[in-house]
Amino acid sequence: MQGYEGQIDLIYIDPPFNTGENFNFPNEVKIGGKNYEREMPMNERLAYSDTWERGIDSFLDMLYPRLQLMRRLLSENGSIYVHTGPNISHFVKIIMDEIFGSDNYRNEIIWQRFTFHADANRYGIVHDDILFYSKNKETIWNPPRVPLDDEYIKSHFYKTDEKGRPYRLSDSLAKGDGPPRKFGNKLLYPPKGTHFRWSQEKIDTMMAEGKIVFTKHGRPAVKRYLDEIDGRIVHSIWTDIFPINSQAKERLGYPTQKPESLLERIINASSNESALIADFFCGSGTTAAVAEKLGRRWITTDLSKTALQVARSRLVNQDAAPFLVQNLGNYQRQLIYLKDVKLKEMYNIVLKLYGAVPRDDWQGFGNKKDEKDTLVYVSEPDRPVTGKKAIELAKNAATADGRGYKRLVILAWDYEYNFEEDFARLKKNTKAKQLAAVEFKVIPSDVYRYLRSTNVGDVSIADKITFYQKPYLRLGEPQVKSMSEESVSTTIKIDQYVILDIPLKDERKRPEIEEMLHNNFPALIDFWTVDWDYDGEVFRSKWQAIRDRKKGEPVPILADANLKRGKKYTIAVRVVDVFGNDASAVKELDLR
Repeated sequence: MQGYEGQIDLIYIDPPFNTGENFNFPNEVKIGGKNYEREMPMNERLAYSDTWERGIDSFLDMLYPRLQLMRRLLSENGSIYVHTGPNISHFVKIIMDEIFGSDNYRNEIIWQRFTFHADANRYGIVHDDILFYSKNKETIWNPPRVPLDDEYIKSHFYKTDEKGRPYRLSDSLAKGDGPPRKFGNKLLYPPKGTHFRWSQEKIDTMMAEGKIVFTKHGRPAVKRYLDEIDGRIVHSIWTDIFPINSQAKERLGYPTQKPESLLERIINASSNESALIADFFCGSGTTAAVAEKLGRRWITTDLSKTALQVARSRLVNQDAAPFLVQNLGNYQRQLIYLKDVKLKEMYNIVLKLYGAVPRDDWQGFGNKKDEKDTLVYVSEPDRPVTGKKAIELAKNAATADGRGYKRLVILAWDYEYNFEEDFARLKKNTKAKQLAAVEFKVIPSDVYRYLRSTNVGDVSIADKITFYQKPYLRLGEPQVKSMSEESVSTTIKIDQYVILDIPLKDERKRPEIEEMLHNNFPALIDFWTVDWDYDGEVFRSKWQAIRDRKKGEPVPILADANLKRGKKYTIAVRVVDVFGNDASAVKELDLR
């Protein structure tokens, strides 16, 4: 977050803990009714060990330094809201007090999520806690209000003036000593320990307007007219914001999705228009989506590819201003430095683990043993491989050493978010003879076991670990179900989704899961989405399905839509699987 220190006016985070819906780093995946422990990508493995390995201890250890960083990112009059469950909020409050100072504690907000929840042997838990802190005493604050309900109006505004205008009387006194004030011809002294709420100038104005009356005890009170009040100030117990129901338009099927009205209240209360808002556990992207609608700038992050896919699609679909999706990928570099391994040694060890001989003249490259026509490349550890980078490598491989190589294997720590689409688009515009055939592999987390323990000159380490191949997605041809004069009812189907190298923790279970997946590949898919009219630049999700992780039931593999006749469509599909892999593919449909 370099360059953003002191720039963010509002941070909202909802870090998951013991929710039963941990969408960020599930260590187990449910496939075909059985649970399997997966081999997690390194970024998720580190996050998992940081957050869950020792339960609440590691969760707080993870959260503490991140909250310290968030405090530095906040502007001098900025605020932070930390959304937690009642099972963890008391622990989080202690570290919030330490980092932000107990003097900057503003509220514990109780959000009633459910109207009824039955529990055995205890009161039903129907609420979440939201801890609200500011960076300093002076902070941005726009008191939120809600419309007055009929019962409140009836009980408070039961008086009327001569014109029939309902009003209530407001007390003139507040705590703290103060001077006397003149009310018309009367000089009144407030009781000891109190003062009049208004200045003399304000009192004179209200007297002239006939808004000040005197009670039977001679104390002044002011008329508060119903038609001059823009609502009731919201307090710390929120019972008027309901969770997203099954029919709500904003519902995306994401288990931890929060209602937009919740974030609207928080953002309006603690930021002004054009302010910068941040959410570092973005989930379905509610904070960014609401910030965009309210004219704020935003930054949002997450480790889950499903979360980023859902949030990105949501923002595009609401016609958000152009935004950038970046993969920071710093976990790999961090671990390499922690293990005191030089980058050159890292490249050579990875190459040898794959069974390639490192080259002295070309850092990061090697030649596959016994395959003279194959060149192997290891990517930089601190950045994902992009489609443009892969094309450049394929071009270089085709002409390298004066004779060229027919095949290039890319070993990457990670691939850019839109890698498949970018690579396919650039490849389409490049002559085939200019490119070597490319195979894309993922460097597994097992490689870290060898970074310090392995002698760089040891050639016996080849084939010690499995380098996972990017998954294969095959779409069926678009099918026309029915036609009218103006539109065509169309379907697109996932014919096959194959993970050639399944990242399982227990290799003994591989035959079992491979046999099961042979006829049940939908069990692998966590999320998929369709843009029925992809323009080659911006993917707009017009249909999506998210797997129910509790039930473990496969997502549907058929999507349908009504398309207008008279044009040619490019149908684009994106998939994220239960192991965190992603893939995309396109199909053409001519309705001219």
